[in-house]
Amino acid sequence: MDKKLINKSSNFFKREGFYVILFVCLCIVATAAVLATKTKTGSLSTKNQAKAQTKNETPIVADVPTTEVQNALEVKDATNNTNVAAVTPTPPKTAAVATAIDTTFAKPVEGNVVRAYSEDPVKWNSSSSAASVTYRPNFGIDIKADLGKPVVAVMDGIVKEVKSDQDGVQITIQHPQNGLKTVYANLDAKVSVIVGQSIKKGGIIGKIGGTTIRAAYEDYGKNYLHFGVVKDNNYVDPAKYIKY
Repeated sequence: MDKKLINKSSNFFKREGFYVILFVCLCIVATAAVLATKTKTGSLSTKNQAKAQTKNETPIVADVPTTEVQNALEVKDATNNTNVAAVTPTPPKTAAVATAIDTTFAKPVEGNVVRAYSEDPVKWNSSSSAASVTYRPNFGIDIKADLGKPVVAVMDGIVKEVKSDQDGVQITIQHPQNGLKTVYANLDAKVSVIVGQSIKKGGIIGKIGGTTIRAAYEDYGKNYLHFGVVKDNNYVDPAKYIKY
């Protein structure tokens, strides 16, 4: 009985063994395919996670060197409360400040004042005779100087008049800086300027000449400069502008 059973089993495995082995192989193949699929899926999931993580990461900004700006003021940015540099524009260069106008007088001639300005009548000797004594104002100052000594303009100006009268050869200069005129009388007939000529302060206009008629016999002689200053068409005391 047992022998028959054993023979039957042996015959069964001989006939069905091929199918059993084939089934086992199919199972192995199926298992391998499943494992491979899971591995691939896991790899893709890992890559997707890595991409998502990259997107969510804060980008790293490279440090950019800052440059200090000259003449810059530090101000506060109201949007993010950070300090930023505000460039202060350099103001354009301005022209140099003009030099102040020189309205001081130079001495018209070196010498000594022998007769002062006077609006009241004073004594004049026009000749050697006592009968020729007259009294009149002196609208200027008389400065004693040697014959032929140079006479200069007291300030920049323009020659307005050259003439000869009882006070001798006379030159008048207009000074645009302050509206004054200056008068130089008793000059030599040979003057150094002409009407309309511009003259600088200290420029020679003539020389002491003793050409006066009116005061040819004064005690101090006739070698002097009669110097006057005119303001608003009226003579004023030259001592307000010049000191001897």
